[in-house]
Amino acid sequence: MDWKWPLGSQPAASKGLNSNFSIELKIALSDLDATQENAISMFYNLTELHHFLSNHTCRNYIFPMLSPLLKRVFVFLLMVIPLFPCRMLGVIALPGESLSNTYTDGEWHPFLMGELEEFRLQGGSGEWPYNNRDGWAMTSYFVNQDVPHIQTVRSEEEAYLDIDYYYDTSMLLAETEVPILMGHLRQTSSGANDIENPHPFIYTTENGVDYSFGHNGDIDKTAVRELIGDVWLSQHPPQTYGAGSWDGSGWESVVDSELFFFWIIKNIEELDSVLDGIQQALIVLEDQQPWQLKNFLFSDGTDLYAYRRSLMTDIHYFDASQSDSIPPHLSESNHRVIMSTPPTDGAVSELPWIELPDRSLLIFRGDGSTEIHANFIPSGLMEDFPKPDQLKTSPAYPNPFNNSTIIPVHANESGVYTLQVFNTRGQLVFSDTNWIGGGRIYDFIWSGIDDAGNEMTSGSFFFRVSSGNHGISTGKLLLLK
Repeated sequence: MDWKWPLGSQPAASKGLNSNFSIELKIALSDLDATQENAISMFYNLTELHHFLSNHTCRNYIFPMLSPLLKRVFVFLLMVIPLFPCRMLGVIALPGESLSNTYTDGEWHPFLMGELEEFRLQGGSGEWPYNNRDGWAMTSYFVNQDVPHIQTVRSEEEAYLDIDYYYDTSMLLAETEVPILMGHLRQTSSGANDIENPHPFIYTTENGVDYSFGHNGDIDKTAVRELIGDVWLSQHPPQTYGAGSWDGSGWESVVDSELFFFWIIKNIEELDSVLDGIQQALIVLEDQQPWQLKNFLFSDGTDLYAYRRSLMTDIHYFDASQSDSIPPHLSESNHRVIMSTPPTDGAVSELPWIELPDRSLLIFRGDGSTEIHANFIPSGLMEDFPKPDQLKTSPAYPNPFNNSTIIPVHANESGVYTLQVFNTRGQLVFSDTNWIGGGRIYDFIWSGIDDAGNEMTSGSFFFRVSSGNHGISTGKLLLLK
């Protein structure tokens, strides 16, 4: 494999654009037989290419000039190239069980032991997926007097070489009732380096609920900051690990995953629903950053969530509650488990691991039930609408909005124009029709109500303005109460 960068050995946004700019990507079939050393070299080249393709200049200047076919190839590269992000582990006990339960040999459940050992090996024992060397961390929830509490251990050492790995883990499993354990192996892509692994991130609500979050991927943190808003962030400042103020000198040390977490939290609080908040946050983020990996684990101390947004197989799970489909010699597990990469050796490798489909949300409930929300984030809704022809709308303002928003329509020809507003399920919630004279601008106003006059809850909406043969224009709206 050979990468050619005519503008220098490593392109960057600061170098700007050049009329001679080109990227030659030569992938020979002989690469299929490349040695391990060549494969490693290929990985580093792919990683550098991904960082370049993800930067601001490339997204905002190069991408719009590409043909539709090249755009599809471009997005595919952006989603496939980052093959080597962090690894995650999530474990939740079955009802009436505890992850801290020991057996005749005084050890934890043998499946849990196998999963913890595989996780340790992935923390630096070899090449991908065993090369996550930028620290490890684990969080557990334990129950005391029916109230879940949280505790975390973090290390900047790679798990494979950390002599305290099992000791620290045992501290998390020392309580009598431990329903949930979440682990993360870091491979730094954003924020401070040479620190204890900051995943899983923890956020405590005013009501004392502890949310935890681990992310596998990378996010444009500047764009997420704009979504969240500095007012909210000033009240919940992200960590900078001693590098200064988050909105000043410490910004470079802010980890993108924490802002991703905060964006989800903000939506959960606004909608007063974990499920709706996660969906709302992802809909907006997917529209803003469709090329970024958004795999994550999330917990509120009762349930364990896993979401996959990646073309790679980055989320697998074993559901021990489905005992009828499990071979007898593997049916004695006391928990359900989620791993980025499942074990390849030992008894746990024989478990019927299932790959979570892209754009799907998995929920292991504390009551033992399992939910799979396939196609959790709607796709193709706006693509189903005809493209603009003779009709043009200016951006809706304000947007996001909490009272009303204005959608200016530029009418090239006189006629009857109709505004339709849809929810994320594609259901029509509001419509309005007006005559607009040719060459004039008319402001449609939507006040966040449906056709029956009922106030809509916070969320994303899609609008469509149409007028017979005069074309169609579409857009998106974000209502925040």
